Amino acid sequence: MPESSFPPQEPPSVNGPAAGLPREERITAALIDLADTLVDDFDPAEFFYRVAEHCMDLLDIGDAGVMLALPKGPLTLVAASSERVRLIELFELDALEGPCCTAFREVSPVDHDLRGTVSPRWPRFTARARPDGYTSVHATPIRLRRETLGVLNLFRRVPGPLLESNRRLARALADATAISLLQQTTLDQHRTVRAQLETALVTRTIIEQAKGFLTARHGTDPDTAFHRMRAHARHHRLPLADLARDIVDGTVTLAPPAGTDPGPAVTRS
Repeated sequence: MPESSFPPQEPPSVNGPAAGLPREERITAALIDLADTLVDDFDPAEFFYRVAEHCMDLLDIGDAGVMLALPKGPLTLVAASSERVRLIELFELDALEGPCCTAFREVSPVDHDLRGTVSPRWPRFTARARPDGYTSVHATPIRLRRETLGVLNLFRRVPGPLLESNRRLARALADATAISLLQQTTLDQHRTVRAQLETALVTRTIIEQAKGFLTARHGTDPDTAFHRMRAHARHHRLPLADLARDIVDGTVTLAPPAGTDPGPAVTRS
């Protein structure tokens, strides 16, 4: 695939009033943001992308991925900070090897150095991730009491392992993610953690379809297509999955990015 398919990594975004604040205040704002799930219009898909964004903003990493699993089910990717890391995460799941799979199975954080010789532990994963400029990976489980729900995958581009302070913060973000899923179930006694995970896994598919549709229609890259779709959902206060379905169904049309061939304005049937 040509290098132009992967634009340079954008600076991590910061949600809401945390923009421009010192790191300590951004940590507090992130934990509050992740805890704010007791609302009627909770959007699981958007929530997991916010988890990845907070990891990008607060930790010394180049990319982040969030994986979840249904009880006794396989891991599935539900959010990624870039198209480049999304493809690596999907490769890891297909190969059934890598730090994420091991961290989930062993219920313990895993560090993996991608430099030097190919690791005999995960040779295919190492060979796949290294050419994209990553130097190491830290994977930490997302746990809810005694149940492991998924894994946070943190990819670094600079030499050296994740600092201990960042490892502890990654653990706190993973715990906040798990607690938020538990909190959401109190809105409806008939909703369960399993239902939340099922929703996230199903909506991931339609979001990828809409992203691919916009990429092909506007001749842009997948990251740009996704960021525009997500910005539109936020601006109009639409669930991300609902907007994705409307885009695929043709009931909503997003105007192409500036500098491309003009198309119809945003419409809704």
